[in-house]
Amino acid sequence: NKNVLKLMTGATIAQAIPVAISPVLTRIYAPNDFGVQALFVAITAIFGVVANGRYELAIVLPKKEEDSINLVALSVSISFLISLVLLIIVLLFNNKIAIWLGNEDIRIWLYFIPLVVFFIGLFNALNYLNTRLKNFGLISKVKIIKSLTLSSVQLIMGIFRFGASGLISGQIVSHLFTNMSLAKSTLKNKELMAKIRIKEMFRLSKRYSNFPKFSMPATLANTLSQYLLNFFLPLLYSVATLGYYSLVQRILGMPTTVIGTSVGQVFFQKATEERIKTGNASHIFIATIKRLILISFLPFTLLFWFGPELIALVFGEQWREAGKYTTILVPLFMLRFINTPVSTITSVFEKNHIALAMQLSYLLLTILVLTISFYIKLDIVTFLIVYSIIFSIYNIVRLFVFRKISMGEPHD
Repeated sequence: NKNVLKLMTGATIAQAIPVAISPVLTRIYAPNDFGVQALFVAITAIFGVVANGRYELAIVLPKKEEDSINLVALSVSISFLISLVLLIIVLLFNNKIAIWLGNEDIRIWLYFIPLVVFFIGLFNALNYLNTRLKNFGLISKVKIIKSLTLSSVQLIMGIFRFGASGLISGQIVSHLFTNMSLAKSTLKNKELMAKIRIKEMFRLSKRYSNFPKFSMPATLANTLSQYLLNFFLPLLYSVATLGYYSLVQRILGMPTTVIGTSVGQVFFQKATEERIKTGNASHIFIATIKRLILISFLPFTLLFWFGPELIALVFGEQWREAGKYTTILVPLFMLRFINTPVSTITSVFEKNHIALAMQLSYLLLTILVLTISFYIKLDIVTFLIVYSIIFSIYNIVRLFVFRKISMGEPHD
């Protein structure tokens, strides 16, 4: 509870800042601007989650600190190589990618995608290292720095009417400042840094090879499933529709960002400890689920019953459409909020092949739903209702699988 409180305090302050200025941003930026930003975020998020080959998850697991710092070095090296490949692709196919995405406004920002992907990979590695070292105060502080930077840049550039450029610039600069803060702290520990060896990096890459084999495709499938809508909505409806949806994602994803991520980091560390001591992580799993259900009930209930009115009041009448989407998607996002923090249980027990099977099924189901919706040309409201029902059921099933894994029984 103490560690969760440290992380949650930082996350709450960090989230409160953009939330506080959101009513201003929604009045100085158009839904179309938010749509372009959502497309940029989707691309960087998809590549960012696999930028380290998922070796960052292994950083918490070794008994020796020497192994953990070599896993950090391995993760950052992989991130650099992936970003370099992306840069070459963007340089060669910039125009074709912009045409394929159906958005000319994104063209110039494609050149910044490799940089942001590297920043995401670097942050993931340093974040897990500090989780291992229980530097929860530093992690909390960094979240606030990122939020302040993001909000300041977006607000200033919005006042001068930079459009989507202002929103995306805020994303880039915030990533830069976040990594500078974490890297500075890590580099101070020269004794730990001196233990980095290329030979050890190769050894550990083999020892924890299940992470790139199973966790990386599983996470990629999961992220693709979540962000496919960001590509689908502009093609079938409009960029403005994506703008409305991006606001819904921000609002309904807020509990996950503020509380779920903090709970998840501590859960991962505590579940690992419990597994080492008892062979299972059943106690911490049940305790975490109970807390998440209790915390989520009130905010999601309010958004379900009063979504359109609250959105229009806070963000402006032009965003009332986003309020309609909010009411429809509340059940799905509540179940995601409960699922996400405990999803790392597959990594704790190194059951990454199970995670892969689950996420591939999620991706295939998403593609199936989107394909059928595309061909029968559902209106946006009907589509969101179908989407919410199907994936709410999926998340319920997913939670039962996580529970079985936490019991430490064979599940192959």
